[in-house]
Order: sequence, then C-alpha cells, then structure tokens
Amino acid sequence: MGKQEDEPVDIFQELPMAKRSNMEFLFQNCTEKVKNYMFTMDVAAGQTFIQAGEPCINIVIILSGKASGVEWPMHGHSYPFKDFGPGDFLGEIESFAGMRQYRVSVVALTDCRVLVIPVFCYMEWMHLDVDALYMRTQKNVTRLLSQTAEARKYLFMDGRERLMLYLIRKYERKGRADNTCSLKQTRSQMAEEIGFSIKTMDRSIKKLEEDGMLRLEKGKIQVDQSGYLEMKEYIEQCIEGRS
Repeated sequence: MGKQEDEPVDIFQELPMAKRSNMEFLFQNCTEKVKNYMFTMDVAAGQTFIQAGEPCINIVIILSGKASGVEWPMHGHSYPFKDFGPGDFLGEIESFAGMRQYRVSVVALTDCRVLVIPVFCYMEWMHLDVDALYMRTQKNVTRLLSQTAEARKYLFMDGRERLMLYLIRKYERKGRADNTCSLKQTRSQMAEEIGFSIKTMDRSIKKLEEDGMLRLEKGKIQVDQSGYLEMKEYIEQCIEGRS
C-alpha cells in the first residue's frame, strides 16, 4: 500500500450522506498538520492493512469497502469477530487509551479506500479542538457500551442461537450471487470459533437442519437466503426480548 497521488478535492465523497456530513463537520477545524500529513490509500481485498501487535502509528478511516477485525490465536486459525465499513475509525481507541500497539488485525473483505492520519498529528488535533474531541469521545463511548451490551446478551444465548449468529455473519460476508453460502470450515474449527464443544455443535447443526434453516451437502453446511432471513429475524427478536 502506498501513498496516493492527486488527492481528491472531497475525500469524503464516497461516504453515505449522513456519515459524509458528520465527517465534514468533524474535520472543519482540523489542523494544517493533519491536512498536510493525511493521505488516502487503496487496499486490495484480502490484504491485512492493520496487524495486531504492530506499533499503533496511524489512524485509519474507511472511506469505501468493507473490512473485518480478526483474531489470530497461537494455533493459526483466524477468527473474524467484527465487520467495519465506510466511516469507521481504526486505531483510534488504542490512541486515546495510550496503547502503543494495535489490539487486533484488520483485513479488507472487499477492495477498500481508506484515509490515513499519523497518530501524532491526530492526537495533537484532538488536544486543540474541543468539539472534535467531544464528538469522537462520544462516538467511542457509545461503541464500547454497545459492544459490552452485545457481549452480555451473547452470554445468555444457547448453542443453537450462537450458531445462528455465526451463520448469519458468514452469509453476510460470503454470500454468493445465487444467494447461498457454503462453509468450508470443519466442525472442529467452527466449534473453536464459536466457543463450545463439537457435541454441542453437532446438536445445534442437526436442530437448524430440522428447522429448515440450513442444509448439508457432503457434510458441508449450506445456507440459502430464506434460511438466512429466518435466522436473522429469530436472532433480532431474541435480542430484543432480552434487552
């Protein structure tokens, strides 16, 4: 990834209208140092553009495309846990917390265009611009509270519901043009990612198959659009009922 030449006049033009307005408001009083140092980059699908454990030297803002936060346990399997899209900031929470390294890796799911701002000039700007600091602090606190609430709800889900969440995520990330998703992971890998036993995994798969939310082809899980929509509706009702 390299610095792009010929920066666009409006770097936020690809954002959805509401996010574009918020971003323009945020940057209206940014320092000249930020303007001089920031640049845009194109990131190819499949490329890791933030690596957990590496020095947190840049704030990265996604302008277009989708990316995923990924955990890399010691045994080598990568476990995606959160998707990011246009308007999302990466590396900002680490910078606010004074952390010197990125907490997670981020991989581009599609071709992405991102805005990169060195941490040193971004934080100088935040110290000088009270309105910008308040805006970003409010956003980050809201995000952290939301993540905590979702994590609490997840603890009360049974194996079948956790599998539904997992399959919904896989479908949304990998659904093909014919509106189907075929999982390549083994049941052992899926059980590790979700966090329960293979026995619970097998029981949950059987139940969802009986309910018509998935089908098995040569032992591999297949999810079509109708199954995805049914699972998503169930999970949304489930979460709402526990709020």
